[in-house]
Amino acid sequence: MANVCVICDREFFSPFDQRVYKEVKTMVKMGHNVEIITPHKSTKQKKIDNIIVHCIDKKAPFGFTGIKIIKKALHKKYDLFYCHEFDPLIYGWMLKKITKKPVVWDCHEYLVPMKRELQGKLSALLAKNIIKFAAPKIDHIITVDNILGRQLQEYNSVTVIPNYPTISDFPLLENKTKNKIPNIIYVGSLTEERGLKKMIKAYKIVRDSFEAELTIIGGFYDSSLEQWAKNYDSKYNLKINWKGWINYTELAPHFSEADLGLCILQDSERYMKAIATKVYEYIIMGLPVVTSKGHMSDRLVKKEKYGISVDSSDENAIANGILTLLNQNSIKEMNKEKILSSRSKYVWERREEKINKVIKKLV
Repeated sequence: MANVCVICDREFFSPFDQRVYKEVKTMVKMGHNVEIITPHKSTKQKKIDNIIVHCIDKKAPFGFTGIKIIKKALHKKYDLFYCHEFDPLIYGWMLKKITKKPVVWDCHEYLVPMKRELQGKLSALLAKNIIKFAAPKIDHIITVDNILGRQLQEYNSVTVIPNYPTISDFPLLENKTKNKIPNIIYVGSLTEERGLKKMIKAYKIVRDSFEAELTIIGGFYDSSLEQWAKNYDSKYNLKINWKGWINYTELAPHFSEADLGLCILQDSERYMKAIATKVYEYIIMGLPVVTSKGHMSDRLVKKEKYGISVDSSDENAIANGILTLLNQNSIKEMNKEKILSSRSKYVWERREEKINKVIKKLV
């Protein structure tokens, strides 16, 4: 049994970081004592599922939040530091220098392409050099897919644990009631890069020839995009069901009420190489998926016949993909064998023991 300090890169609670949550629950299940340190809107101590969460005010000047996180991590004698994403890699390196305790780095994004896309070439170059410097100096890397894993093997030993959903949080209904009007669902952050505008415009095209409903679960980061989306919805009387952010553990009933899932990520290096967690969530809940052609999710959907892939830059192609699935009864509902097969392959519980193996090896 180890005392583990899990350090988050971004706010843990809002939007809820389901990967951190899944990993922490696994560690506790395996008998470890776990505490989380996270940036937050204020400094306080909270709990989730009886796990202590140390919240550190993130409104401090640049660099001060990181210093506070490191100081908090030094308050207790932890056996291992488990650091998520970019900034905590730096904290982990510093904590290892100070405490001589092992550090695991969990990298679940293509960080350099993400920095290049969001912050420019200089930020991407800085991130690349920091990873090149710090990653070899920690003890182990955990990541989400084999492509990223192969890249990170240049720096350290790597364990791949895909970001699959937890089967315990996504139970199937015994007798699912069939909707009179098909319900299309999207779950995730609401940004242009994740296809929000294309999705809504495609839904308008669908509504011109087919009666359907659209449920959107997630939050905006851009007030101008939110205003555009709500105005577009109102202008064309689309009656979109905006749910906002919903707790990860409360998503399953909404999937059970849906008939089809959307994942319309736009083409970018960081999105094309990975499969969004929502795709796995749709699949294990028996929902056929409309996803982006040329992305990793395209291969999965084609291989397993879980839905259809479309040109994510073209709202007409997206609409046609939705209509194809809604009109074809043979793929409108995934058969029971296919659902059960997906629930034996693409679930967190199938891979979680790897975390315990890494911890036991290092502590």
